Amino acid sequence: MPQINVTTKPNGAGRSWLEVGHYETDSFGRKQWIKREVPHNDRRLTTDRQYSDRGETVDWIILVPDNYPLTIVKVNYDRLNPRQLEVIWEPDSGMSEADRKDKIKRVFELASGNEEMTSLLKELLPEKENS
Repeated sequence: MPQINVTTKPNGAGRSWLEVGHYETDSFGRKQWIKREVPHNDRRLTTDRQYSDRGETVDWIILVPDNYPLTIVKVNYDRLNPRQLEVIWEPDSGMSEADRKDKIKRVFELASGNEEMTSLLKELLPEKENS
């Protein structure tokens, strides 16, 4: 179970907070953040919040289960930069790097007789992956 330690500033200039949700791509190809909850209201997350003496900052400790499907972001808000998202944790793609390399190798083996297919694969996949 991964542990995340992060500090937020709830009030004043340069304030920040945590949100749980996912990214969705719209019809124009732009990534949009879709908020689902806040971490301390999600039953699947174990959270501990400690406020500083004067309440200026909040220190978070979040335990994320291995199969947690949502992304955790820190939202930074300032007058000059109205909304910046910093990804704190995101779920695995489900495929390890070794599995990915094995699958790429297998695709090249299957396409070995077809020159057009191998040239297309070399265009689509970065050079370091198809070696």
